[in-house]
Amino acid sequence: MKRVLLIFLLLSSNLFAEQGETVQINNLKVTVTGEYKVEVYKDLKHMFSFDCRPHTMCEIFTTTMEDPEYKMMDGVVYESADLKPLAIENIEEVVGYNTNFYDGNIRFFVTITTPTAAYGHRTMYTVNTETGGVAVKREEWDWYRYGMPKPKKNNSCFSIAYC
Repeated sequence: MKRVLLIFLLLSSNLFAEQGETVQINNLKVTVTGEYKVEVYKDLKHMFSFDCRPHTMCEIFTTTMEDPEYKMMDGVVYESADLKPLAIENIEEVVGYNTNFYDGNIRFFVTITTPTAAYGHRTMYTVNTETGGVAVKREEWDWYRYGMPKPKKNNSCFSIAYC
């Protein structure tokens, strides 16, 4: 009987481990799980999500700025006045000044790097709070310590200008 109870407790704790906090922002339902995962739905349709768990060094920030200021050292971005850690209370909708249409959005700034900082990228995801559309702006770096590999030979030509 004790074994059955123990198995039930383990299974039930795993089922509830993925629940996070949820907030409604305009037409979107935003769910934050810990500091590592965000999901955005419009009604029942998935619009955006990001999960840091599969990555070695990953952080998700929220911001209201289109081009936030921050400090970066060894591939790690540090929290600043413009970047706030992922939390439900830090997600704010930003509405533009164009009165001809509604352009409210929320922004997530995601950084991924390797422990040596030889490779990484910073990505800004801007989610429209009315339509759920997502705009992506990404900056990437890679350091080839021993040079770049030579491209594979390819004799096919697709460009009219070079053929």
